[in-house]
Amino acid sequence: MANEVEQLVEHYITLRDKKAEIANAAKAKLAKVDALLDKIEGALLLTFQQSGAESVRTKSGTAYKSTKASATVADWDAVLNYIRDNELWQMLERRVSKDAVIQFREQHNDLPPGVNWREEVTINVRRA
Repeated sequence: MANEVEQLVEHYITLRDKKAEIANAAKAKLAKVDALLDKIEGALLLTFQQSGAESVRTKSGTAYKSTKASATVADWDAVLNYIRDNELWQMLERRVSKDAVIQFREQHNDLPPGVNWREEVTINVRRA
């Protein structure tokens, strides 16, 4: 059995190294393509700004402007107080922090009410 495990571990490491090599090569190629895409997007945006266009249809496709938005919290206490005071619960997302649940579980040897827990055992291989 030890010989079989040795061979499996050796083969696993070889394949993992090959996977990393392929992924790194792909990342390098993708970075070049992403840089070119960013330049083209910048050129299109400048053209749209200069012309006042919102979209342009061509025989190759349509380019159009869109606005992406994100909201981040600068002061959780202020946000939570405002949400609580105004009952704006829809501003919160429904999830719990895994780290906080782990800490609670360690302290209380149980889960908080209403929380599910799942663990999966996997095999990891480390280089010698």
